[in-house]
Amino acid sequence: MLGYPTLRQLVAKVGGSLTFLSRVGPMQILFLHGWQSIPDGVKPSYLIQHGHKVINPKLPDDDFEQAVQIAQHEVDEHQPEVVVGSSRGGAVAMNIDSGDAKLVLLCPAWKKFGAAETVRPSTVILHSKNDEVIPFADSMELVRNSGLPAYTLIEVGSDHRLADPESLDMMLAACLIGEDEPDDEELAILEMDWEGLCYTGAIRWASEAKERDWVLVHGTVLSARVGKRIEHAWCECGEVVVDLAMPVGLRIIERGRYYRVIKPEVSKRYSSDDALFLAINTGHDGPWDESEQLKK
Repeated sequence: MLGYPTLRQLVAKVGGSLTFLSRVGPMQILFLHGWQSIPDGVKPSYLIQHGHKVINPKLPDDDFEQAVQIAQHEVDEHQPEVVVGSSRGGAVAMNIDSGDAKLVLLCPAWKKFGAAETVRPSTVILHSKNDEVIPFADSMELVRNSGLPAYTLIEVGSDHRLADPESLDMMLAACLIGEDEPDDEELAILEMDWEGLCYTGAIRWASEAKERDWVLVHGTVLSARVGKRIEHAWCECGEVVVDLAMPVGLRIIERGRYYRVIKPEVSKRYSSDDALFLAINTGHDGPWDESEQLKK
């Protein structure tokens, strides 16, 4: 992601390893609303409430080509870092030249509007399997057409609107994700199913990722699924978090956003070397009680 107009978090690959550069400040986001929707709706308002500058033009419902022209004008004038397109607005986003901006598509209606049938690798698609307007299968087809990995598409929400708290958080998280370029080994870890194995996944990442300054963190997080705090493990490096319990496409996230949304409470931090030492000497991946930690 580009550092325009102000610096913020970026994940970039430098010299064969993941290097994390601290960037702060709001993003400039172009939000393209859906058919019969209006500017300043729930989703763009949510982005604004979280400190970002949102360009939110009114798109005509009865003229798709004019909607594309309006969106293109906004991209050319403002050079947004992210373009978010909702439903028909997602189709509009696919049919403009958005330059280096990241695309975040919400239940995109690409089969109903426009000629574009593919998206580029930096795209994230959010869609509900219960969408009563645009079939979830349409987004699956779009991912296949584009030759992109399955994690490009993230299942979230309970209907087409994606206006529930979890969907709004996912939308914002998708905007914040850096465009990392993991090597094959790191990509394999990121794509694995770690459900119920957060401690094992965290130590695997901390010990095997190419960047060696990772810290393994044990603590608790607020689980929306169970409605209470649960024990958890994740990894941190500077201003970046890797949480392998998150949906695959959202496993690398800006640290400040992670702490605001997931609300972790830290009980213990370990260097990658210390964590590996404890795992080998205790025979398990954590959490480690006080007596086990004294073995070091």
